[in-house]
Amino acid sequence: TEWGIEHNDKGWRADAYLYCVEARCPATGLMLPLAPSWIISEKYRVCAVLKRNDARQGYDIEIVTGADKETFDKAKQGTVQNGRMVCPETGETFSIASIRGDRRVGRETVYGLRLWENDDLVPRPDDILQERLYCVRWVETDSNKIHRHYCCVEEDDLRREEKVLELLKERFSEWQQKGFIPSRAIEPGYNTDQPIRERGWTHWHHLFNPRQLLYLGSIRSSCLKTGNNTGITFAANAVSINNVTDFASRLARWTPQGEKVNTTFSNQALNTLLNYGNRGIIRLQGNIETFCSGAKTTIKSNTVAKVVDAREINSNYSLWITDPPYADAVNYHELSEFFLSWYEKQLPHFFPGWYTDTKKALVIRGSGEDFKHAMVDSYANLTKQMPDNGLQMVMFTHQDASVWADLAMILWAAGLKVTAAWTIGTETTSGLKQGNYVQGTVLLILRKRTTSETAFLDELYPEIEDEVRRQLDQMLALDDKEDPNFADTDYQLAAYAAALRVLTRYGDIEGHDIRHDLFRHKEAGEASAFEQVINRAVEIASDHLVPKGLETRVWKALQAPERLYLKGLELEKNMEARAGAYQELAKGFGVKDYTGLYQKAKANAVRFKTGSEFKKAGLGNGEFGSTPLRNILFAIHETVRTDDARQGLNWLRDEVPTYWEQRKQMVAVLNYLAALSHIPHMPHWEKDADAAQRLAGAVENDHAGVL
Repeated sequence: TEWGIEHNDKGWRADAYLYCVEARCPATGLMLPLAPSWIISEKYRVCAVLKRNDARQGYDIEIVTGADKETFDKAKQGTVQNGRMVCPETGETFSIASIRGDRRVGRETVYGLRLWENDDLVPRPDDILQERLYCVRWVETDSNKIHRHYCCVEEDDLRREEKVLELLKERFSEWQQKGFIPSRAIEPGYNTDQPIRERGWTHWHHLFNPRQLLYLGSIRSSCLKTGNNTGITFAANAVSINNVTDFASRLARWTPQGEKVNTTFSNQALNTLLNYGNRGIIRLQGNIETFCSGAKTTIKSNTVAKVVDAREINSNYSLWITDPPYADAVNYHELSEFFLSWYEKQLPHFFPGWYTDTKKALVIRGSGEDFKHAMVDSYANLTKQMPDNGLQMVMFTHQDASVWADLAMILWAAGLKVTAAWTIGTETTSGLKQGNYVQGTVLLILRKRTTSETAFLDELYPEIEDEVRRQLDQMLALDDKEDPNFADTDYQLAAYAAALRVLTRYGDIEGHDIRHDLFRHKEAGEASAFEQVINRAVEIASDHLVPKGLETRVWKALQAPERLYLKGLELEKNMEARAGAYQELAKGFGVKDYTGLYQKAKANAVRFKTGSEFKKAGLGNGEFGSTPLRNILFAIHETVRTDDARQGLNWLRDEVPTYWEQRKQMVAVLNYLAALSHIPHMPHWEKDADAAQRLAGAVENDHAGVL
């Protein structure tokens, strides 16, 4: 407040700042602000509108509140689509990689961005990628009422930005030296290479803008100078600063749906953003108070915490709980440096003898032979260190059947069997619920396999089928019908686990050397025997999960592509828009050619086409194109086009050879589609659903073949 960097001349205080990247457009030579969407608030219909300004060789950005439909819809299409810059003047597109200057030299890619130096806090004037503040949300307090205003950036805002940079520069060297802000370089790695090549950032503090560094450095210098710090207080502060930095970096998304800044690790990676949000101090207040207050409670316990390699543990316990690496799905060992960089310099002071290295060289990583050997050795040792009546709980999630097959063989090789498994909804409130991620984690309960029963693999299929159905029925019985906890992907995870429960029960599977299958090299696309069993479990799950509104007899008579389409509509009804969910669904039904069903294929905005959107595309061709359902969708299109159900009926009579035998089935499907009318988030189905209802009546009353 004293610095005057968060208040305007009206006394309003800023609680959110929105930034974007700018780059020169090859088509016009103008500096073009980049964002995949210019929507700021869906509730209040706030969006950014670009206005060409030749005098400044770029664009002004106007902030519109209560935008009309045309303006709002246009703002949804940003200046970057599918990784390509879109020129608003000519419509030409250019890959972001080419804008950065990336190029191939022989067999190697040479990245074009200048690498930032330690003292760089903002882009230099001649850098390819610039950064720009384009919107400020101000908070006005009037008679205890709070009003929020989204405003475009004015000269006073830019002067405040300059002052922030000036204040930071005055303190930067001292703060880095004392460890109040990071000075650690980013080490190359799978995830850590991304900010280097995509932004030129070489140090961890580059992932934070000047305002964020000024906030965070001020907080840490104040709290750590108090003189009453202890190891306990420092540990509490270290955990708390992790929480604050997660909300305050250049990798934190602005979410128009909730009008807030999401966390950095809402996607468990280091994905750089073309536009991001920055919380003001008042939006970080709760996090900061937790940090500054330190430890409030003394914990008395005889527990000992050690960092030990699982393969070297020699203590005997009845219960082991593990959260193992999910093959190469998340590189935790690299991501941890984001947090460690904030307190590594204080660690030796408060905990003499403690290390500041990430120990990532010791991490079990990847998915190859070394990974599998290390996993078997770890679980075999834990099994050795527990009594015969002991148990283990393993938390695991992955979308790939081959990874689950490897896990089954790893647990089997370690002498364990799965005795129970439950899918837990782990992403209930975070940004991950909106993203293209698995939302559940499977908790596997394992015990020692003390018998050496033998089974033939082909004999296990009926047993697995029963086990999968039993697992799903239990989950369905528990699930809240009005507000479901489990999505289809969670049921598929449960199917994986059910298959593991059967496979790990036996000490020997006739005709298969499981250790050899686990460690041998597989060709691309080759599925192990275990993987084939697990894929079959997912198919059983997909067949078993009948969409609400369809009878089981109707569902079982449908072909796999038809089931995929109708189940996909149920996902959409439940507001599921993750590409991964639809991909897993297609995998479960064994449908390989499904991309033609998409009307929208963006990662978090997927949905299938309506009949009117299909028109004649693919009709009569491919897995889906020749099915009765595809003909039903075209008949709906004809009904909408002509406003006459007889036209749709005539198409079905003429083009579906089994029309008379399948008439009741068609009526059931049409009624299912008709139920899609008046769903608020599915307005694209309104006309087609009405047509489906009229067409269902026409088909149902077509007893003699004459309407």
